[in-house]
Amino acid sequence: MGRAAVMAALVLLSTAAFASAADAQTPGTVTGRAVSTGGEALAGALVFVDGGAHPAARTDAAGRYRVSGLTPGRHTVEVRRAGYTAASAVVEVSAVGATADLSLAPAAYALRGVTVIGTRGDLAETRERVARVPGGAALVGSAEIQASRQANLKDVLRLTPGVYIQPRFGAADESQISVRGSGLRNNYHARGINLLVNGMPYRNADGFTDFESLELLTTEAIEVYKGANALRYGGSTLGGAIALDTKTGYTASPVAAFAQGGGYGFHKEQLSSGGVRGAADYYASYAHTGLDGFRQWSDQRRDRVNVHGGYRLSGSTDLRTFYFFAHVKEHLPGSVNRATLEGAPESADAGNVSGRWGRDYTLHHVGVQLRAQLSPTQRVEVSPYLQYRDIDHPIFEVINQQSHDWGAEVRYESTAPVAGMDNRFTLGVQPAYETMHTRQFVNAAGAHGALTRDERDRATTTAVYAENALSLTPRLTATAGARFDRATRRVEDRLLSNGDQSDRRTYRPVTPRVGVLYTAAGGGQVFANASRTVEPPLFLELTSFGNAGGFNGLKAQDAWQYEVGARGRRSALGWELSLYDVELRNEIVNLNVQPFPAAPFTVPTFRNSPRTRHYGAEAGAAYELPGGLFLRGAARDRLTLRAAYTFARYRYVRDAAYAGNDIPGAPSHYLTAEARYEHPAGLSLAPSLEWVPQSFYVDSGNATKNDAWSNLGLRAEWTPRRARATLFVAGQNLADRRYSQSVQVDNAAGKFFEPADRRSFYAGIRWAR
Repeated sequence: MGRAAVMAALVLLSTAAFASAADAQTPGTVTGRAVSTGGEALAGALVFVDGGAHPAARTDAAGRYRVSGLTPGRHTVEVRRAGYTAASAVVEVSAVGATADLSLAPAAYALRGVTVIGTRGDLAETRERVARVPGGAALVGSAEIQASRQANLKDVLRLTPGVYIQPRFGAADESQISVRGSGLRNNYHARGINLLVNGMPYRNADGFTDFESLELLTTEAIEVYKGANALRYGGSTLGGAIALDTKTGYTASPVAAFAQGGGYGFHKEQLSSGGVRGAADYYASYAHTGLDGFRQWSDQRRDRVNVHGGYRLSGSTDLRTFYFFAHVKEHLPGSVNRATLEGAPESADAGNVSGRWGRDYTLHHVGVQLRAQLSPTQRVEVSPYLQYRDIDHPIFEVINQQSHDWGAEVRYESTAPVAGMDNRFTLGVQPAYETMHTRQFVNAAGAHGALTRDERDRATTTAVYAENALSLTPRLTATAGARFDRATRRVEDRLLSNGDQSDRRTYRPVTPRVGVLYTAAGGGQVFANASRTVEPPLFLELTSFGNAGGFNGLKAQDAWQYEVGARGRRSALGWELSLYDVELRNEIVNLNVQPFPAAPFTVPTFRNSPRTRHYGAEAGAAYELPGGLFLRGAARDRLTLRAAYTFARYRYVRDAAYAGNDIPGAPSHYLTAEARYEHPAGLSLAPSLEWVPQSFYVDSGNATKNDAWSNLGLRAEWTPRRARATLFVAGQNLADRRYSQSVQVDNAAGKFFEPADRRSFYAGIRWAR
């Protein structure tokens, strides 16, 4: 793995070593016992501290637990077990320890108070669900989201191991995104990963999606299910799923305002309101984002509206609906060659400017969620949605599309014991439909020239999935599941003067999954799983440049993932580690070709590579110094260290042209780290590092590399006492380096690089009443 892996390991190990040395500051311990209201010991219950993403302990056969290494001070201990309502207590921890005995009521009592969608209790259930996944999964909470710029997904997921996201144009949403090698073929938008909002797909039914409508200021939490661990959210994607849970009246402030601005004309503003009125709750937000851009022809504007309303129909039924709207206008500067990257990184591709390359689109998305508690151990949810997009997209030609997507999920869950053992069974059905009118025109300086394409596209996907998690012992859980998809792609060509492109194709994959999860008494977990994913091609891949007529010969991408790992918390140190190997057949790879000799632009084509392999390691560590750094009295300061490291190798195994080569597009080593100091006066300071220590290939022939790079950042926040506002200031690329953080792979014109912003600063204010 070389010097880079050694250096990354040293960063993680130094965090652990520092933790061990600092434990001499007499951290506190909480012990207790979890029982039912009838006094019976509850074995196998999960114990969480301060809303952590991973359990800090698990109760033994007598219902007892022990959590050690806690910072002296006030902590919240929560105990959760299937079939019972959660119970929590606030304890004052000192060097002599604390006790928290908790009594959990059977779920039958909870029928008077079903877990309402979007409440703190619902978020606690999400945290427990993530902790029970026998594989790589993460939950990013509200505090971590707010401690970032919140301009794009990279800002909020930068410390999530295994997630590689690089914006293509500074603070823009448009990003290169890959999880375990997913989407390396995409030079624009997102493929190979499912994006969801409130559990519902934010994508077309064929799997195509983008980023521009996602508003992170309205996001309460983000669930990340890596690879095949996203069975429920789509077993057809190699990268898994990223699910955004939006704010509701239960989690939002009655009135809130946000504003920030900084380098290269970046600014972002939001007004929002939320609250609860009896059985009803509401949340509404308007946000505007503007960016002039470091590069020429990269200015962007976004207007987004989010509305969320809910009503508790009865003690066992909750109903809510949400709507979001986005209007996006952006120019696209394009990628550049190495000479331009090194000599004039602020410039745009001349052809992009003359052709007025850009994107202008409107999106409307509405969804409804109905949750009903059928019995103490049974729940059903019904979630239909409808989405409309209207896009005008001048690039090498002008793409004009209007798409309608609609679908639903019906999910049944049961926690009824089996043979006296805890059991969780989930059964779901997910139909999805898309109709899209696609036209293409000659690009006449950004305007519509002669019509070159006119077709009606229809995609239909019906998925049925089931998963069962059986606790063979209070500490060992076995999981087995499967997903069946029937996916149809159909094109009706209405412009026959250049040949008939009409075609139809159907895919019927079955994707099984098995896994085991062992939870130790101290809360640490060890897991293993084997899973399959099958990813049918998108419309744009089946109809890419060079077809003689109808669809090209692309097959569905087929992968088996094998994973082992561990996660947990000991004393003040939390950790996670996943090792994975993905064996792929017919991986869909991209080659951007020039459509005619010396063409000033390239167009995408796609093919299958017979055998490829993705393997790697994902590691994360977080440590909070016990006892304070400078202040150790009643008001203590805090120092938290965090690091995330990803090692990844993606290889062509059997390929006529590239056998033995690296698959281009992502680094083998990627490290992010942050040290966050918090003073009781309301001041915090957080220096950060992002580091790609080795160059990596950007073409399948392995002839050209993107250089190694690093990005130093700093963020400071101040919340004055008795104030309702937080002031913040931050800087990025403080060393003012020239580098390309995102790339265009296999670009036949040699334009592989997308220059990152130079040194920039921004400042802002967050206010809530």
